[in-house]
Amino acid sequence: MSRLLVMGLALFLVSQASAGVVVIVSPDSNVAELSKSQIKSIFLGKVKTLPNGEPAVPVNQAEESPVYDAFNQKVLGKSSAKVLQYWAARVFSGKGNPPETVPDDQAVIDYVKSHKGAIGYIDSASAPADVKVVYSAD
Repeated sequence: MSRLLVMGLALFLVSQASAGVVVIVSPDSNVAELSKSQIKSIFLGKVKTLPNGEPAVPVNQAEESPVYDAFNQKVLGKSSAKVLQYWAARVFSGKGNPPETVPDDQAVIDYVKSHKGAIGYIDSASAPADVKVVYSAD
């Protein structure tokens, strides 16, 4: 019985670690799709506008979130530690500040729906119909 429980827990953890990530914008946005490189540029502060000309307002999840790690790996191509180092250097040199941080998927959804130009990421299993998915990294 305990072996079965351990195996079940292991499968759960593996499925959480390999969760899909989707990038979302407000349903009112006329941005239909973004490339991985466009998203990377926005979340690393290199591009300040969305393709439609609106100011880009990226929002991160908390460092404790497994989606934060998955996004950094799958979309930014960096470990979370490297992303933190990147932003520490940018802040120190006066070249920019990291995106605002919210605690979880629901907070990202709420933020994106209430801020013009907002762009965030959530677990693909959490994507509701009332936001627009512009990129999927499964």
